[in-house]
Amino acid sequence: MPHHEEYERALISALVQWPEQWSESLHPGVFHDHACNVVFRNMLELRADGVPITNIAVAQRLRDIGQIDQLGGPGFIAGLLGCEVSPVNIPMYVAELSELADRRRIIAAADKASWMARDTSVPLSEIVSVASAIKSTPVEDSWKSALSRSVVTSSELMGLALKPREKLLGDWFCEGDMGFIFAPRGVGKTWMALGVARALSEGGRFGPWRSHKATSVLYVDGEMPPDLIRSRDVGLSQKDGNITFLNHEILFDRTGRVLNITNPEIQDGISALCTDREIKVVILDNLSTLASGMKENDAFAWEQISNWLLNFRRLGIAVIVVHHAGRNGEMRGTSKREDAAFWAIALDDAKVGSDDKTGAKFISRFTKPSRNTPEETPAYEWHVGPCGNAGKILVTYKPAQGSDVFRRLVEEGVTDCATIAEEMRISKGMVSRLAKRGIDEGWLIKSGREYAIRAE
Repeated sequence: MPHHEEYERALISALVQWPEQWSESLHPGVFHDHACNVVFRNMLELRADGVPITNIAVAQRLRDIGQIDQLGGPGFIAGLLGCEVSPVNIPMYVAELSELADRRRIIAAADKASWMARDTSVPLSEIVSVASAIKSTPVEDSWKSALSRSVVTSSELMGLALKPREKLLGDWFCEGDMGFIFAPRGVGKTWMALGVARALSEGGRFGPWRSHKATSVLYVDGEMPPDLIRSRDVGLSQKDGNITFLNHEILFDRTGRVLNITNPEIQDGISALCTDREIKVVILDNLSTLASGMKENDAFAWEQISNWLLNFRRLGIAVIVVHHAGRNGEMRGTSKREDAAFWAIALDDAKVGSDDKTGAKFISRFTKPSRNTPEETPAYEWHVGPCGNAGKILVTYKPAQGSDVFRRLVEEGVTDCATIAEEMRISKGMVSRLAKRGIDEGWLIKSGREYAIRAE
């Protein structure tokens, strides 16, 4: 039966903490979870008796009637009644759970009508009566009620107690974000994503960016063999971290199943895994291998997973999507992907012209600045490579020079002044000065309005 156990438990806790927000539309049928249903019924009885609803009052009533141990004991009840929730989410919980209750009622009525129709001794009129109840379900009224409870005036919005989103890494990555890391093949996307994952899970740092606290991470790997992802993870680790890996090969070896995040059943499974393990950051590496069969340039096809990704935000879970760049240096596929993104990071290959070819060398730059900070996050040049013979990985970084970024863009096919200025977030005049320096150094030529790398 359709239900949302997390919302049910959050609503129970919210009604105890903010009883003034009690909705008269609530009824026991809203709660599918047995424990929540029993607790809610006892809360209703407390209200009917005029007893203020508090943690102590609810727990004592369950103890008095001998149900507290049946529901999991005092510790379970204390956890259920003391969940960390915000009153601003109560209308959303009520609306979502009420709709799910309607769906369960429809399913039950449909099952009953189907069973009755097979029994030829049941009068047709009774079957029609049950079937009519399905048809008359007030879905429109349900949405009307939900919207009515959810709209707020600007004055009410000013007075809402909104929980600020926590910062996760640096100033640019926050709780509930959806962001992209993209680059051409072999540049260092997985190194970058794993480095961020290690920093988040350890409460440490990756390059110039420090994690604000240790955070649980789910790394969904659709490409790497498990031995290689393990060696990279071990090489980057500084101390114990809370990363959970969902690797495509391990999944297939153990279950015979194949990951495809366009499948709603798999989406629900990953969401449930995140809820069960209290995951705060999900990294999907990478979109091409994990979303099999999805047409990259089709904006409508993107909606197969976009709503699922946005639901993570509603749960306070941040998502990083790793993706490939096209030949033009831009993220491959429909531009609709970036509409809901809080930021996007491009990685440019920095090995070209470098004497050191070991490991991965790339330049990171924000092609979509983070919404979380008014400050521009600078570009950095990274070198990720082996350190000694113990399998450890050394990560070094330095601020990238403007001329380095300019050269990478031209090498990747971004050749006109206006587009380069937009990509680098600088003026066209500054682009012209960088171009003059490249021409003077002998590696750049200009043909009309286009720049190009001089052939050696």
